[in-house]
Amino acid sequence: MITLKIKDLDKVNERVGENNLLITCSNCPYWNYSRETVDEIAGKLNAGIYNVDRICEREAIIVDVLDYDSVLVFSCGAGTQVISEVLDTEAIPVADTYALGVRFGEVIRTYCQACGNCILDQTAGLCPITRCPKGLLNGPCDGMQRGMCETGEHSCIWALIFRRMEKKHKLDDFLKINIPPVGRK
Repeated sequence: MITLKIKDLDKVNERVGENNLLITCSNCPYWNYSRETVDEIAGKLNAGIYNVDRICEREAIIVDVLDYDSVLVFSCGAGTQVISEVLDTEAIPVADTYALGVRFGEVIRTYCQACGNCILDQTAGLCPITRCPKGLLNGPCDGMQRGMCETGEHSCIWALIFRRMEKKHKLDDFLKINIPPVGRK
């Protein structure tokens, strides 16, 4: 699921009027934050809330925004752009799209940066670009100790890749990994 990070609401507040509308997508904001948090954001921004089931489905957006000073959007960056296009108005995002994440209880861990150059077929289905704090593409750094990342927060992704490839008898493939740097076109 897309992970979001709430912007500095004081800075957002500098751009809005007195009577605002916060358009939310039912998917990502509520996956990342509680309904209470979304209500608090609307309160801080002096905004009513209009919830769209899925902003990605453009035809679901039916709202009159003429009576509002500002239209705020709590969704991914694509959703903010869709709102702006469909309603032909400036749409102000209240969150930054961070990455794609997986929930572990109350914690969301980033698993994918949507870099556009997926290498999971070469790394036993585990992404070192996202899951290594340094984004290393050719094995672990020398900070890895006993399979743990030097941050001490989780296993080194390269140790996990190694173990998975060892289990599948593909260590020759592990030693061949020499992935070029990735970049967006």
